[in-house]
Amino acid sequence: EGFNGKISDLEPLTNGASNETWSFNYSEDLVIHKMILKKGSDIPQGLALSKSEEAEIQKVVFQEQGPVPNVLAISNDKSLLKNAYIMNLVEGESIPRKILRDEKYNKIRSSLAFQCGQAMAKIHQVPLDSLNWLDSKDIKRELDELYLTYEKFQQHLPVFEYTFKWLKDQDFGDFPNTLIHADFRLGNLIFDENGLQSVIDWELAHIGNPLQDIGWICVNSWRFGEYKHVVGGFGELEDLLKGYKSIRNIQLHVEQIKNWQIFGTLRWGVICLIQTFAHLLGPHNSVERAAIGRRVSETELDLVDLLFMEGK
Repeated sequence: EGFNGKISDLEPLTNGASNETWSFNYSEDLVIHKMILKKGSDIPQGLALSKSEEAEIQKVVFQEQGPVPNVLAISNDKSLLKNAYIMNLVEGESIPRKILRDEKYNKIRSSLAFQCGQAMAKIHQVPLDSLNWLDSKDIKRELDELYLTYEKFQQHLPVFEYTFKWLKDQDFGDFPNTLIHADFRLGNLIFDENGLQSVIDWELAHIGNPLQDIGWICVNSWRFGEYKHVVGGFGELEDLLKGYKSIRNIQLHVEQIKNWQIFGTLRWGVICLIQTFAHLLGPHNSVERAAIGRRVSETELDLVDLLFMEGK
């Protein structure tokens, strides 16, 4: 409602395993606006929020001057688009390979960890008053739910079993709950030649321990081959924490973050299992899901490295 202009140049962008993303131009009164359509599956995705829920979170973060695109319209089950929303296009690049290797990002790459720390802290400062409908999860619930999901597939992996037991006795930090993105990593971040411009794809967001976001971006799978740089393949944890503390001056302990990194590695391993069985059993048959399923073994290696070989 309220949109009376014309749509042109509708183009599919790089899609994830379960979502469609389209760019298009919207023209009204001789003014052209660049927009993005995010369309999710019409079949419930289990762990993922609906697109309308994802959009509502972005609206709250945007109102608090957080690093997200402005949401313009939210669809619902009664409309043709169903599980979808429209937002302003943020210019920049989100493909990890390009951000990590293209020459035009050489000058800013060393500052990206600091900027990511700042962005995380801004997200974690968003007031929770209008987000009380979101799931709130502590680490015990996170581990219990993850184990139930893992067990459902009857793929008993010794490394996973050991890690689940090990994590039960670890210190994850005692912080007041905040909004967490829960998938803050390359691929869900938009950069241009000046640095971080936006955080996208909020479908796993919930209320929880803010260290979960910090540990997640340190998972080796999100370094995309640049394994020497702990933060996203481009930066160091020290710089990320400096950026974070410049916005939220709280005491952060590396040991606790490492525990969240190990949890995140295990979590990604289980998500890989989910994706491969979605392919094997349907209804989401795709080469991409099958390829993600093959990465379960990578997370096993990463867990062995972190737990027994002083990996970073």
